[in-house]
Amino acid sequence: MSKCNAEFVETIFGLMFETFWMAPYDPRRSDPVMACFERRARYASALLGKTKLASATEAQLYELRKAVADLEESVQWIGGSGLFPRADCTEALERVRRIRGVLAERRGVAAK
Repeated sequence: MSKCNAEFVETIFGLMFETFWMAPYDPRRSDPVMACFERRARYASALLGKTKLASATEAQLYELRKAVADLEESVQWIGGSGLFPRADCTEALERVRRIRGVLAERRGVAAK
Protein backbone atom coordinates (compact mmCIF):
# COMPACT_ATOMS: atom_id res chain seq x y z
CA MET A 1 0.00 0.00 0.00
CA SER A 2 1.48 3.33 -1.02
CA LYS A 3 1.29 6.35 1.23
CA CYS A 4 -0.93 9.25 0.31
CA ASN A 5 0.16 12.83 0.92
CA ALA A 6 3.77 11.80 1.50
CA GLU A 7 4.92 15.42 1.58
CA PHE A 8 2.53 16.25 4.44
CA VAL A 9 3.45 13.12 6.37
CA GLU A 10 7.12 13.98 5.91
CA THR A 11 6.45 17.50 7.21
CA ILE A 12 4.82 16.18 10.37
CA PHE A 13 7.57 13.61 10.89
CA GLY A 14 10.07 16.44 10.52
CA LEU A 15 8.33 18.28 13.34
CA MET A 16 8.29 15.16 15.51
CA PHE A 17 11.80 13.89 14.87
CA GLU A 18 13.77 17.03 14.03
CA THR A 19 12.19 20.31 15.16
CA PHE A 20 10.67 19.07 18.42
CA TRP A 21 12.81 15.99 18.97
CA MET A 22 14.18 15.34 22.41
CA ALA A 23 16.08 12.42 23.89
CA PRO A 24 14.08 9.81 25.80
CA TYR A 25 15.78 10.84 29.05
CA ASP A 26 15.05 14.58 28.57
CA PRO A 27 12.79 15.76 31.41
CA ARG A 28 10.85 17.98 28.97
CA ARG A 29 9.34 14.81 27.46
CA SER A 30 7.05 14.50 30.44
CA ASP A 31 5.56 17.95 29.84
CA PRO A 32 1.82 17.57 29.02
CA VAL A 33 2.23 19.96 26.08
CA MET A 34 4.71 17.58 24.45
CA ALA A 35 2.59 14.50 25.15
CA CYS A 36 -0.39 16.20 23.51
CA PHE A 37 1.70 17.27 20.51
CA GLU A 38 3.07 13.77 19.96
CA ARG A 39 -0.40 12.20 20.14
CA ARG A 40 -1.89 14.74 17.75
CA ALA A 41 1.05 14.55 15.34
CA ARG A 42 0.83 10.77 15.13
CA TYR A 43 -2.92 10.90 14.54
CA ALA A 44 -2.67 13.59 11.84
CA SER A 45 0.16 11.80 10.04
CA ALA A 46 -1.75 8.50 10.09
CA LEU A 47 -4.86 10.13 8.64
CA LEU A 48 -2.90 12.01 6.00
CA GLY A 49 -1.00 8.86 5.09
CA LYS A 50 -4.11 6.83 4.41
CA THR A 51 -6.43 9.41 2.81
CA LYS A 52 -6.35 10.27 -0.88
CA LEU A 53 -7.37 13.91 -1.09
CA ALA A 54 -8.61 13.58 -4.67
CA SER A 55 -11.22 10.98 -3.73
CA ALA A 56 -11.85 11.85 -0.08
CA THR A 57 -15.41 12.34 1.12
CA GLU A 58 -16.42 15.53 2.88
CA ALA A 59 -16.47 13.58 6.18
CA GLN A 60 -12.87 12.42 5.63
CA LEU A 61 -11.78 15.94 4.74
CA TYR A 62 -13.51 17.27 7.86
CA GLU A 63 -11.64 14.75 10.02
CA LEU A 64 -8.34 15.66 8.35
CA ARG A 65 -8.94 19.39 8.79
CA LYS A 66 -9.81 18.87 12.46
CA ALA A 67 -6.72 16.72 13.09
CA VAL A 68 -4.43 19.30 11.49
CA ALA A 69 -6.16 22.16 13.35
CA ASP A 70 -5.57 20.28 16.60
CA LEU A 71 -1.92 19.81 15.62
CA GLU A 72 -1.64 23.54 14.92
CA GLU A 73 -3.03 24.25 18.38
CA SER A 74 -0.43 21.94 19.93
CA VAL A 75 2.38 23.71 18.10
CA GLN A 76 1.06 27.03 19.41
CA TRP A 77 1.11 25.61 22.94
CA ILE A 78 4.70 24.50 22.49
CA GLY A 79 5.55 28.01 21.34
CA GLY A 80 3.99 29.46 24.47
CA SER A 81 5.62 26.93 26.80
CA GLY A 82 9.22 28.01 26.18
CA LEU A 83 10.34 24.40 25.66
CA PHE A 84 11.91 25.23 22.28
CA PRO A 85 13.31 28.39 20.66
CA ARG A 86 10.68 30.82 19.38
CA ALA A 87 12.11 30.70 15.83
CA ASP A 88 11.67 26.91 15.66
CA CYS A 89 8.10 27.19 16.88
CA THR A 90 7.28 29.91 14.35
CA GLU A 91 8.67 27.83 11.50
CA ALA A 92 6.78 24.75 12.69
CA LEU A 93 3.55 26.73 12.86
CA GLU A 94 4.04 27.96 9.29
CA ARG A 95 4.58 24.38 8.10
CA VAL A 96 1.38 23.14 9.75
CA ARG A 97 -0.55 26.12 8.38
CA ARG A 98 0.58 25.22 4.86
CA ILE A 99 -1.03 21.81 5.30
CA ARG A 100 -4.18 23.45 6.64
CA GLY A 101 -4.25 25.74 3.60
CA VAL A 102 -4.19 22.83 1.18
CA LEU A 103 -6.95 21.07 3.09
CA ALA A 104 -9.03 24.26 3.13
CA GLU A 105 -8.72 24.45 -0.67
CA ARG A 106 -10.27 20.98 -0.84
CA ARG A 107 -13.45 22.29 0.84
CA GLY A 108 -16.38 21.64 -1.41
CA VAL A 109 -14.34 19.69 -3.96
CA ALA A 110 -15.49 16.37 -2.46
CA ALA A 111 -19.13 17.34 -3.02
CA LYS A 112 -18.63 17.64 -6.79
